[in-house]
Amino acid sequence: MNYLIVKKKNVHITRNKKMETWRLLKDNITEPFMHFAVEEAVLRNVDEDNSPNTIRIRMLEPSTSIGIYQHPEEDIDVEYCKKNGIKIVRRINPGGAVYQDKGTFCYSAYFKKSFLKKLSVNSTTELYQIFGQAVILTCSDYGISAKISPVNDIAVNGKKIYGSAQLDWYSAFMHSGSFLINVNKEKMQRTLKPSNLKFIDKGFKNVKDRVLNLSELVNEKIDIDEFQNKFVKHLSHVLKINTKIEGLNKKELELAQDLYKTKFSNPQWTYSEKRNYSTILSTKVKSGVLILSLNLNYGVIKDISIKGDFLIASGEQIKSIENNLKNVNISKAFNIIDNSLLPEDIKKGIITLLKDIKKD
Repeated sequence: MNYLIVKKKNVHITRNKKMETWRLLKDNITEPFMHFAVEEAVLRNVDEDNSPNTIRIRMLEPSTSIGIYQHPEEDIDVEYCKKNGIKIVRRINPGGAVYQDKGTFCYSAYFKKSFLKKLSVNSTTELYQIFGQAVILTCSDYGISAKISPVNDIAVNGKKIYGSAQLDWYSAFMHSGSFLINVNKEKMQRTLKPSNLKFIDKGFKNVKDRVLNLSELVNEKIDIDEFQNKFVKHLSHVLKINTKIEGLNKKELELAQDLYKTKFSNPQWTYSEKRNYSTILSTKVKSGVLILSLNLNYGVIKDISIKGDFLIASGEQIKSIENNLKNVNISKAFNIIDNSLLPEDIKKGIITLLKDIKKD
């Protein structure tokens, strides 16, 4: 299979000599393990200066991906997926479990963090609104009035049509988004089994009622190629960039093939071994569900795991706080958490759960 071939038909290209030019990548890799291997390969090569800033247009065959801090058994009906040939894969970015098929359209933007200065961004959380503006403008082309639903969603009449996540990777950054165009909501409902906490503040009881296809809003089938072109046009305007169609380079392809073999197609990557904990609590924070698992010995944290579908750009922050809290008395843990670099909602969530444990 030749992954260097890029289809150029119906892809919008912008040109302005005064603006930075990004690569527009449409590789048509829909097999989920290779698809996410390419995600990591491009991000790594942007970080290492082997690849340009890039917008990747993505689609997937029926599959389910989980966030880096999730366990598939907790958020996905694994048996249903196996029986119906729906592959499950762990992503490298945070967020919740996502079902995707050819009725969804995804994209990823990979760029050097120096580009944030051009956007006048003080915090990377602002990117959810910046990229969200391109989504809202695209929806308006179809007469759809969409709004940002904090932190990382776009909604119409309170129902989700788009979600996003992002990842900080050394000198590079990745922002990804997924649109519901004409997704199979029945399969989505059967595949996903989120915690009840997920909808506690949304007024919904299940996944199917929470989401909305764009095609339902216009009462006709939306041409996904046309939708992609409109989105790329608006995103280019919002980011003040040009786009140029190019394929994967040799280094990206070689790394993606290696990651496919050694990581993403390996069940150990997705089904990581779960450790046993004596205390497990969960709560809803602003960016998602947070699950705190601990082993305690007379009030001292001997082991701790922080999981969930919450949003955090840097995975190092989770590893760091887990290491810093080991062999620490709960009463001293609060100060460590408060002084950490964790996002405020995650700080508050962990502290709240630890206080509940201390009460007991």
